[in-house]
Order: sequence, then structure tokens, then C-alpha cells
Amino acid sequence: MLRLRFTPDDLLRVRFAPAPSPLLEGMLALTLVRAGGPDPALLRWRRRIDVDLPSPVRGLLELLRPDDGLGPLFLDPPIADADDALAHVLTTPRAEAAEELRFVWREIGRMPPRASALAAGEARAWRELGVSLDTLVRRVLPPWWPRIQAGFAADVAWRGQVLITQGLQAMLAGLVPGADWDSGAVLRLPRAGDAVELSLTGRGLTLAPSLLWRGTPLRAPHPDGSLLLVYPALTPLPLIPAPEAGGTPLAALLGPTRAQVLQLLARPQTTGGLARHLGISAATASDHAKTLRAAGLVATARDGRYARHTCTTLGARLLAGS
Repeated sequence: MLRLRFTPDDLLRVRFAPAPSPLLEGMLALTLVRAGGPDPALLRWRRRIDVDLPSPVRGLLELLRPDDGLGPLFLDPPIADADDALAHVLTTPRAEAAEELRFVWREIGRMPPRASALAAGEARAWRELGVSLDTLVRRVLPPWWPRIQAGFAADVAWRGQVLITQGLQAMLAGLVPGADWDSGAVLRLPRAGDAVELSLTGRGLTLAPSLLWRGTPLRAPHPDGSLLLVYPALTPLPLIPAPEAGGTPLAALLGPTRAQVLQLLARPQTTGGLARHLGISAATASDHAKTLRAAGLVATARDGRYARHTCTTLGARLLAGS
């Protein structure tokens, strides 16, 4: 059992990650390849990914434990921009990386050669790591990324509805089966292994649904100082239909692009942010937001020079229902 002790400040600092992280989801995909998982919905997908893995990416499997597929935290920072995430990994202080690698392999014995070379700070090993991670986010993830984004947005929208209608305690207790509250301000979450208690001490909690992780919640330090909690999204990746196929009820109702706009607006976005995410002009993004706003699905507020959009309660319910 993992026990998270909240202060009043922590309860005010509970938030969702703004978007899925490519390296986090990419490394969790490799975790499935390395160690498998209990969810049959992911079995066929895992076998397909395993067959299609490019050679540079397959080398990353050496950095993951064979028993549970987990690896050092510095490999998968929760950063939404792929370039920023890659830069964050490659600028990790070498002493910090070595410490994490030793921690991962402490109970197994000798580290594999690739991990040993990284721990020793060998320049060639770090260059190869950069190539491997770049290949992971540029070649392996792109075919699945629209589904990951759609599933992430739908999960956040659903949790937001629980928060609105039932409150923060109910939302947090509903993250995973077996979660509940103890003594008012202690959230109990299922955990493999011995019981652990953590006091958040005012740093807050960042929640990140993952479409590829089906185990008990994972925790890690977030770059902003909060505690990151990765939990299984409501629907695993293979069961999320491709948004671009136009076969989802939401896409049939709104049109594929407008449906993607609403999915992105599960978290606030500027007009420029929408345009960049979808590869459309700012004027087109503004028109889509205007149409959704007229239907009561989106609200818009001015933030200095920018217009910031977010889905309304009705929009969030439509996302969750789809």
C-alpha cells in the first residue's frame, strides 16, 4: 500500500499533467515489451510493437529490468514536448544518472553492458542513448500518438466531471481500484511490495493517466517539484479508435478536426497552441473554437494578448461519453 499524506496546501495543488509525455509513454511501451503485463487488451499490441521495434530502440530494453520492465527515472521525464524531453534526458548530470542506474539494478546484481557504460559516463553510450530515444519518439510513437492524445483527454475530462459532481476526495479515491482515504488527509493506493508512506509537505500532486500502464500507480519527482503519480487511464491504448479514421461518435458528430480540438481543450489551450498541435492555421483554429463555443462546448477567456479556450462542463461530458 502507498499512503500519500496531504496538507491543505497539497490539496490546493492537485492538478493533471497538461498533455501526455512522449518519453513517458514510449518507455512504458518498452516496459510492456520487456516484461509483459496482466491486461489481455494489450497482449496483441505488445506483440506487434515487439516485432516492429527498430534496432536502436531495441537497445533501450537492456536498460529495463527483466522482472517488471521498469528502468531509471531520468529516461522518461514527464515533459510534453519531445525535443525538450530529449534535451532533459541528455543533460542529466552523469552522477545522478549513475545513481539511478545502480538503484534499478541493485537487487539483480551486475548491470548489463549498456547500463554500465551510461553509469560510467562514456560519451559513446550517451550518444547512442540520444539516437535510441529520438528513434522511439520519431518512428515508434507517431502512428499511435493521436490515440494516446485522445485517450488522455477523455480520461482527464471524465476525472474532471467526477471532481465537479463528487469532489476532490472522490476523484482521487477513484483513480484506481482499491484506492481510498484514511484519516481524512491520507490517500491509500495499491502498491506492489512493502507499504510506503509519503508526506507531500506542500509540494502538490501531478496526475498523469497512461494508456499503456495497467499496473499499480507509479510515482516519481516532477520537474516542477510536485510528486508525479502515473495511473492507468480508463481505456488502454488498443481500445482507443484512431481519431483520424472518423469512426468515433465524437468525430461523426463534430467532424474529425473539430473533435480533436475539443479533445485538446480538456486542458486550456491558446489559439496558437491549438494550431500547433493540429498543424492548422491560427485563423482555422479560431474558427473551430468559435463554432464549439456557439454550441456551448467551449468557453473562451482573454489572457493578455491571447485567447485561452477550454471545454465547458457540457463539452467534458461529451468527451467522457465518447
